[in-house]
Amino acid sequence: MMSWSDDSEALSGIEEPRSPSGASAFLAAVTSAFDGPDPTDPGSREELRRCGLGEALAAVDRAALVALAEDPRLSRDEIEAAISHCIGIRRAAGASELPTRYARIEMCAALGRPAEALGELREARLFSMGDIDPRVTLAAAAFNDDFSGVIRTASCAALRKIADPSAAAEGLSLSLLPYLAQDRRVEGEDALAALDTLQIPGWQRLRVLGRRLEYMALAGQWERAMAVIRHTDLKDGLQSTAWTLMNTAARMALVLREAVSVGHGHDALGAAVQLRCELGPELALTGWDTVAHAWDMTTAFARVLARIFDERNGGNGVSERIETRMAAEASSLRNRSHGTMTGGFGVQVETVANRAALIQETRELLVLARGYGLGAVRERAMRTAEMVSDSLAAGIDETQLEVIIELRVLFARLLLALGATERAEGEALRTAELCLAQGWQEIACASYATAGRAAFERDEVRAAREHANQVRAILSDWGTSRMSERLTVLVEAIGDPTGSVLLLTDLAERTCRNIEEDGTLAAPTRETCRKARFELGRVGRAPEGVEARLSAVEERIAPYVRGRGGRHRAAGSADTDGSPA
Repeated sequence: MMSWSDDSEALSGIEEPRSPSGASAFLAAVTSAFDGPDPTDPGSREELRRCGLGEALAAVDRAALVALAEDPRLSRDEIEAAISHCIGIRRAAGASELPTRYARIEMCAALGRPAEALGELREARLFSMGDIDPRVTLAAAAFNDDFSGVIRTASCAALRKIADPSAAAEGLSLSLLPYLAQDRRVEGEDALAALDTLQIPGWQRLRVLGRRLEYMALAGQWERAMAVIRHTDLKDGLQSTAWTLMNTAARMALVLREAVSVGHGHDALGAAVQLRCELGPELALTGWDTVAHAWDMTTAFARVLARIFDERNGGNGVSERIETRMAAEASSLRNRSHGTMTGGFGVQVETVANRAALIQETRELLVLARGYGLGAVRERAMRTAEMVSDSLAAGIDETQLEVIIELRVLFARLLLALGATERAEGEALRTAELCLAQGWQEIACASYATAGRAAFERDEVRAAREHANQVRAILSDWGTSRMSERLTVLVEAIGDPTGSVLLLTDLAERTCRNIEEDGTLAAPTRETCRKARFELGRVGRAPEGVEARLSAVEERIAPYVRGRGGRHRAAGSADTDGSPA
C-alpha cells in the first residue's frame, strides 16, 4: 500500500492533468490516498499537511476532474466519488473548495447536463470572494450558446490579465463562433490570427483546431479550412480526451460537408488523419481517400463516441448536440441565444439600491432559516444574497455606514445559512476590520464569532481558533459601561443563541475576575449572566459545561450584588434563599 507521501509525489509528477494519462494517474493517486487511513480524519491533518498531499492535489485536481468527466468509461458515481475525495482532502489541508465547484461547472456538458452549468455558475459567483474565474463563465456560456456572454467574458480585462496561453486560447477560440453569429467578422478574424501566436499545450491543440475549423466552415472559408487540415499533424490524439476527439471530428465534418456540397467530394483529402481513442473507435484516413469518404468516416466516428457518452449519461443529449453541430448552417446561428444567460441573473437595480429593504428581507430569511431552514425558500434566499452582494459591491457611502455595516453582518449570516462558508468567513472578517476601524467593538466581536462558525463548519480548526482568539482579545478590553445596551447589540449581531451563550459566559467570567477588589463589577456581571440565561433558554441543547460555569459566576458575585444574597444583607442570615443573581 502506498503512503500519502507516495501519493503526493505521484500527484506532483503529473505534467498535464487534462490529458487522459494525467487524469488516470490522478485518479489512481486519489483512490490510493483513501485505501488506508482516512485522510479527512481530524487526527490525520498534521500528517496530511506534513506530507504535502493537499498542496499537490490542489495544483491539479480541477483540471483532472474535468478530464475524468470527459472519459465515458467512468460512471457518474465514480466521478462524484473523486470529487468528494478532493473536497475532503482540500478541507483537511485548509485549501479552498472553489476549484472543485469550478470543475463541476466545466464538466456539465460532458455529463449531459449543460443547463445545470448556469445554476452551478450562479452559486459559484455568490460563494466566491473575488471575481470568478473567467474560464468558468466561458464554459457555461459556451454550453448554452450564450454568444453575448462568451464575447463579453473572452474580451474582459480579467481574462487578458491571465498570463496563461491556455486560458487565452480557450477564450479566443470560444469567441470565434459568437463573433460570426453577430456578424462581427473583423473581430473574428482578429481572434483567429491571435490564436496562431500562442503556444497551445498538447491536450488543448485539437480543441482549438476544431473551433477554428468550425468557424471557417460556417464563414464560407472551407478552402482555407481544408488547407489547415492538410498542414496540421492529425496523427496524434493520445493527449486528447474522448470528448475532445468527438468534438474535433464533428467540426472537421462541417468542413468536409461544405467541400462535398460544392462538388469536391471526389477530390483527394490530401491529409493523413489517425485519431485513436482509448475506448476503441479510431478515425484513420489517408491522403488518397476522397473527401466524401472522409466525411462519412468522420461523422461516423463522432456519432459512435457521442453514443458512448449518452450510454454513460443515461440520455441522448450529447448525440443531439453533435448532430446539431454537424448540420449547422451560418444562418442558423442567428437563432441562438444572444442574451446574457451568464450575466446578472435578473437582479433588480431598484432593490439593490434600497438597502433598508434588503435588510428587512435578509432578516426575514434568517428567521426562516433558524426555524425551518432555507430548503423551501432557497431560490428567494439566493436572489436576495445576489442583490445584497451587488449592493455592497457598489461601494461604501460614509453617510450610510451604519446601514452598510448592518447589511454586511446580516449578509455573512445569510451566506452561512446557504452553505457558502468560505465567503461567509471572508465577509465577516472584512466587516470586523471595518468595525474595529470605527471603534465598534460589539459588531466586530460578533463578526469574528460568525467567521469562527464558518471556519468550524469547514472543519478549519486552525482558522476557527484564530478567530476565537480575536474574540477573546476584544472581550479582554470590553469594559463595563452601558453593558445592557452593548450586550443587546452583540447578541443581535451574532444571531445564534448557542454562539451568544458561549461568548456571554466567557465575558461574565472575565468581568468578575477582580470582583473581590472592585465590587462595582457585580452589576455588569449580573447583567451579562442574565443575558446569557435568556439566550440559554433559546438553545435546544445547552453547550456542555455552560450551565455550571454560569452558576459558578453567579455564586461568586452573589455577596456583592445589592438585593437578594448581597453584601447589604445581614451576614449569615438564615433566610437567604441562595438563588443566583
